[in-house]
Amino acid sequence: MRKSGRNLGFTAIVGQKATDPIQNLFVQAIREYDQKSKAAGGKLVEPTPETERELKSELDRVAKIFGGGEGVDMTKFPSFKFQDPQIDPINQA
Repeated sequence: MRKSGRNLGFTAIVGQKATDPIQNLFVQAIREYDQKSKAAGGKLVEPTPETERELKSELDRVAKIFGGGEGVDMTKFPSFKFQDPQIDPINQA
């Protein structure tokens, strides 16, 4: 019972609006970044040419190390297909 009282007290604090001006600026910056991130459509948010070169360089390096090639999306998680092995039946006497 004691634990639930602590949780209720904590959720009351979390549910309050931010009154600290620095905290308000931080929350506002996070919301702006969220909007820019959605507008970018999964790409980098406001990338510089240098940042894009670094990303391409790293993706090329990873492709070289792990066998990616032309047209292979190295940002996609690989899909695995496992097949059950063929097992010989055991003759029981």
